[in-house]
Amino acid sequence: RSTDRQSRSRPRRAVVNQRYCGKSQEGFTLLEVLVAMTIVGLGVVTLLQIFSLGLRLQTRSTVRTEAIVQGARVMDELLARKRLGEGSERGKLANDGHWTSQVQASRDASTSLSLSGNWEIKEVALEMFVRDGAQERRMELKTLRLSKKANP
Repeated sequence: RSTDRQSRSRPRRAVVNQRYCGKSQEGFTLLEVLVAMTIVGLGVVTLLQIFSLGLRLQTRSTVRTEAIVQGARVMDELLARKRLGEGSERGKLANDGHWTSQVQASRDASTSLSLSGNWEIKEVALEMFVRDGAQERRMELKTLRLSKKANP
């Protein structure tokens, strides 16, 4: 019986020793798992920051585009008038913004283009202030208009 016990116990020890001390190990150590999770975590955080920046830039671009469209509408209304008098005007934009226009005769362009005495070039400037989150942004549109002088 003692030999039976010895013969039975030896193969078990050999299997146990081979399982824990053998050269072929399966699986990962705790340190390898921690390093892999750290690398994956850094990648995820970087991607979230990139997406966040993209959303902020998209919002800013949308606000700017809407303001330019509204400013172009105001500028078109100013230029569509038969008589464009010199001076300034104020108004409100649709999205909690306001504008100021300034019309003045352009002296430099009139002399360089050698216009006849009945014509003049006017500079039309539109300054807009629009809300972009907590900040107020300033934008400016400028153009020139050829018009007849009021008193030739």
